[in-house]
Amino acid sequence: MLEFQPGARAYLLEIRALSTDKDDNEVFVGMTIDESVWYQKYLDESFSGTADRLDGSQEKYLALHDRHEEARQTVIEAESQSQQTPAADR
Repeated sequence: MLEFQPGARAYLLEIRALSTDKDDNEVFVGMTIDESVWYQKYLDESFSGTADRLDGSQEKYLALHDRHEEARQTVIEAESQSQQTPAADR
């Protein structure tokens, strides 16, 4: 389960970084629940200076981050296009 302070959750929702999966779990966009939990843990460890960057974790983080950002941009683009479509065309 992902845990955020209310302000952090609001920010992540605003930038379209969070979604829910088919089981109604909160996840980072483009990730499974397991990947999301791992990603959040790695970010927390990185910010606290305790992340192990020599065990392959950094590469896993970068791959997940790239996939997440690509999915997030897709969500933003779809929202933008739906807002630009005239009501008669929807």
